[in-house]
Amino acid sequence: MRILFTVPLLLIATSASAQSVCSTQSAARRPHLVELYSSEGCSSCPPAETWLRGVHDGTDAVALEFHVDYWDQLGWRDRFDDPRFTAREQAIAARDGGTAIYTPQVVIDGRNWANWYRGGRLPAAVPASASIALSATAGAPLKLRIDTQAQAGTDLSAYRNYVALVEDGLQTQVRAGENNGATLRHDHVVRAFAGPLPLAQAQAELQIPADVDLARANLVAFAQNPQDGAIAQVVRLPVAQCR
Repeated sequence: MRILFTVPLLLIATSASAQSVCSTQSAARRPHLVELYSSEGCSSCPPAETWLRGVHDGTDAVALEFHVDYWDQLGWRDRFDDPRFTAREQAIAARDGGTAIYTPQVVIDGRNWANWYRGGRLPAAVPASASIALSATAGAPLKLRIDTQAQAGTDLSAYRNYVALVEDGLQTQVRAGENNGATLRHDHVVRAFAGPLPLAQAQAELQIPADVDLARANLVAFAQNPQDGAIAQVVRLPVAQCR
């Protein structure tokens, strides 16, 4: 069996007693949630990561780079992988009516999107069907509060909150596998993840990996319908503001 990289996570049901150090509120328009499923063991993935770096600006799009674990058996263990990310990709495939998963795969707003390699551009941000208030209290673990409210006339009963800690500016010298000898650059890498969580006044604690540079980390919260993948709102909060 392979040894998999996991991030300890504890969900809590009581209110945080300390005052939040930082917070943010979503905008009237919703940025697209762009997910890339990638692996350091995949020679086709670096071009997709370069593309992801170019489209992400936080206004029209917010990016998450999920590293999957099914490439580890081919000679190089990806230090950012997590079996939960593989399971998330499998759920996307099931929603699309299939079972096959692959890297690199780009998913926009819960649906597979193949135009990235053709140089396709993302559409503009769209009106939001919900608002998200995200607050964080610094510490170990990082304490979070997420409150999502539906816009008038919108039914969010099937939606749930999710939150990711993402890190930019990462680099790995690969010494085996398809990328042997290459130095890979990574941005928007998901280092911790929580969800599904309740929509209203959800609380969670994220254990931050010891090697995360908080000056290059962001929290990304989003409301998603796990049944069809639809996204109601996305918000991003720089962790550096929480110190």
